[in-house]
Amino acid sequence: MEKKTLAENTLKQYSETQTVLNYEPFGDGHINDTFLVKTENNHFILQRVNKNVFRTNALVHNYKVFLDYLDTYQQKENVKLTPVILTTLSNNYHIVDEEGFAWRLAEFIPGTKSYQISSDPAISFKAAEAMGKFQQFLNTLPAEDFEFTIINYHNPASRLQAFKDALSKASESLKQLAKSEIDFSLAHQNIVNEYDAVAKNLPQRVTHNDTKLDNMLFYDKGVLVIDLDTVMPSTVLFDYGDMVRTFTSPAAEDEKDENKVTFRTKHFEALTKGYLKGLKESLQPIERDNLLLGARAIIYEQTLRFLTDYLLGNPYYKVKYREHNLIRTKTQVKLLSAIEQNKTQLQHFILSL
Repeated sequence: MEKKTLAENTLKQYSETQTVLNYEPFGDGHINDTFLVKTENNHFILQRVNKNVFRTNALVHNYKVFLDYLDTYQQKENVKLTPVILTTLSNNYHIVDEEGFAWRLAEFIPGTKSYQISSDPAISFKAAEAMGKFQQFLNTLPAEDFEFTIINYHNPASRLQAFKDALSKASESLKQLAKSEIDFSLAHQNIVNEYDAVAKNLPQRVTHNDTKLDNMLFYDKGVLVIDLDTVMPSTVLFDYGDMVRTFTSPAAEDEKDENKVTFRTKHFEALTKGYLKGLKESLQPIERDNLLLGARAIIYEQTLRFLTDYLLGNPYYKVKYREHNLIRTKTQVKLLSAIEQNKTQLQHFILSL
């Protein structure tokens, strides 16, 4: 069945969207399909979750558990952490279509802004502060209530092995084009060893797991966290690390001019202050002491993920051209190199807070 027909069938199952005037693609996410739905009186966000990426049953389960806890928490604390996810006429958060894709509908908040690049340290601070508040809520949730929507999602050792497997299968022409990035990846395997040595002693918490800057919506009342598909057990090291990865460079993730990819210390300091502002006291010393390791590990992991996808022919991430994932790899290499060169200074700053 065509995606358009599936979308229309989904919208019929919500009382709020009985009179749909129009819907159109919205945003530029790598994984899911997102639409802006226009009705006579309102707008909504409709999403189709990629079943080839997420385990649908686990995702549906996690949203139900998460949103039930969230509703209670937001009422008690008088806060709003995320946009509202609407329920269907049968009181479900998702509809699973005949092809196995999960669909959901969320409120659309006019006047919100999202950023792929932070232009001001104040933006980095506010976004990280919001994620810190979100983590304060997540810290109240029992990790055992949640399932893994993606197996081994943040697992540097697993990503390293997948990279090596892809490398063994890749054509010589692709390997030659990516030689510098392949050499870099093999030369920095020590990051995986460092993380594995710490990981066994880290507390397992429910975390967001995809804290890139454009997963936060700025509006007149504050900042909201979106994209909850990866809310599941993990460690705060990766959430902090992905903010470092996506807040600190002034260049897009797929910037072709490597000279534009730089590490901005002021943004690093701002996001670190924002994230730890309300969260620091609830973290264990082993977490606070290894936040920078989380940043190094997540950037290295993302380097491997982009490079692996490139070597395999781009089956995972959406690409606009054949070398798209290789370009993404190059930006990660440039960023990680800068952090490696300044890790002593950066670690000192974190521990000074």
